Amino acid sequence: MPTLALSNSLAFSHLRDPDSEFPRVRVWGTIGWIAASWIFPMMWLQHDMAWGWMPPFLTGPEVEGVTGRLADSLRFSGILSVLYAAYCLSLPATHPKKDGVDALAFKGAFGLLRRPSFAVLVGASLLVSSIHQVYFIQAGPFLSAVGLADSQIGPAMTVGQFSELAAIAILGWMLKTLGFRRVLTIGAVCYALRYCAWSLVDLPASVLVASQVLHGFCYACFFAAAYIYVDRIAPADLRHSAQTVFGIIILGGGPVIGGWMSGALQETVQIGDEMTLAAYAPLWRVLALIGVGATLLVALCFRDETRGVETQQAADGD
Repeated sequence: MPTLALSNSLAFSHLRDPDSEFPRVRVWGTIGWIAASWIFPMMWLQHDMAWGWMPPFLTGPEVEGVTGRLADSLRFSGILSVLYAAYCLSLPATHPKKDGVDALAFKGAFGLLRRPSFAVLVGASLLVSSIHQVYFIQAGPFLSAVGLADSQIGPAMTVGQFSELAAIAILGWMLKTLGFRRVLTIGAVCYALRYCAWSLVDLPASVLVASQVLHGFCYACFFAAAYIYVDRIAPADLRHSAQTVFGIIILGGGPVIGGWMSGALQETVQIGDEMTLAAYAPLWRVLALIGVGATLLVALCFRDETRGVETQQAADGD
């Protein structure tokens, strides 16, 4: 997914105060997620809508052949992607920096791994993005196993997006008040706590859905804060390449590891050819332990190096 790294780079290039402004830009992605997850089931997967307890708070019986209709979301997404591509041609021109000190910017971006903080962030991000990927693979079948209908799964997962709106709204304040290390630690802790909650499979479905509140703080405090940190620590002429390198790690390496991990865990815990509700308990516990490992790595080994970089950049500008 190079789009994410590229859109981050474009945003950071045009923002005067990324720490406070980037969260306000990123929040629209969350709003879009919620809109798609609500509108599609209401308009295409259900009928005779009535008030309910779970997002989008208007639910109804599923239409006939609802599982087959889920594939229509992919077709509609493909059409939207083409429209978005056309819209991108209207975005402000963002020219490459002419004063770059390294012709091979990508090489320089990988050189950031020599910085202890960036190396620790990359290691923790690999762990977190791996379990993040398992979540997206297993969340749907798990919520189905606890009793949610197919048309309810997408809206139920937007509980996490609503909490993400709140987390992103205060992310700038958190970074200025707590610093990167504490904010990243909070994000990693929330991953561990969420999987701990889901490992308690005997809890009511409403409680398991409500525990998705942690998801918003997972993403905002870890990934959104990490994007900002990468932009802060990279020299001006390497920032896009640094975002790309970081994107390769969390959107390439992490998902590959997570996909393998999901299959391996499922084969280990499932009974016969099926994943029973009880089988999910050990799967989520393993992910919780990995989340604890990422938390300890950040809390004990990460040190914010952005102040030194800012001082050097200011000296170079003088």
